[in-house]
Amino acid sequence: MKASERWAEQLAEWAIPDEILAQADESPWSHDTATFAVDDNLDRSTLASAIARAELPPSGGSVLDVGCGGGRAALSLVPPAEFVIGVDESHAMLASFAGAADAAVVESLAIPGRWPDVAADTPRADVVTCHHVAYNVSVIVPFITALTDHARRAVVLVVPAQHPSTAWNGAWKHFWGLDRPTGPTASDFADVLTELHIDAVRWEMPRPQLSLHAAAPGTLVASAMRRLCLRADRRDEVTEYLERHEPAWVQMHDVFRWSGDAG
Repeated sequence: MKASERWAEQLAEWAIPDEILAQADESPWSHDTATFAVDDNLDRSTLASAIARAELPPSGGSVLDVGCGGGRAALSLVPPAEFVIGVDESHAMLASFAGAADAAVVESLAIPGRWPDVAADTPRADVVTCHHVAYNVSVIVPFITALTDHARRAVVLVVPAQHPSTAWNGAWKHFWGLDRPTGPTASDFADVLTELHIDAVRWEMPRPQLSLHAAAPGTLVASAMRRLCLRADRRDEVTEYLERHEPAWVQMHDVFRWSGDAG
């Protein structure tokens, strides 16, 4: 089996049973915009930021952030970046991204849509960043190819060492009696790059700092209820569970850097 097929097969195993999805108050795959917003807790000194910053020219550089959220990856590169492009399916995320760019006094362009569907309408950039998105992409080959085609200098992609939803596997077992998968992993992603004959350099780095909102009391309970498809009437039960069981967060993230093809 090809590495890309194995990647898709493992992601398909994360499907939630229909009977659980049907009673959920909100989609377990949705995200709280404030969690991804640029704030005073933005760490500009991560290994991923340093790798991307080294690829930018001293001035006038551009960054394309695919799956940008509120822009934490792109804005960590300002300066020296002077133009940031954000692609995201969520209009709320793009509004947060644009607001962060305005606050940083940097030119920006927000492009709504799913990558690589909007790739043809997206400008090239010196550096393409893509943080914590790959595990959401089952058809991974065209996704990676479009990243490469849009980078003049390099692509810098970050994924947790394991699928981030593994953090909730214990809770899924507790509340629903379900055994959840554990793959794919960063090594599976590396295998896909090898299959595509992409010569990538790979590093490990500690899990980056959370946004102030994500670290705030009460946010974890709301996130758990959404991720686990639990209704509001189970809030007390979820709160009690989390007081005794911290989610098994993936503490190490992998950074991949490879050369772009945009010229």
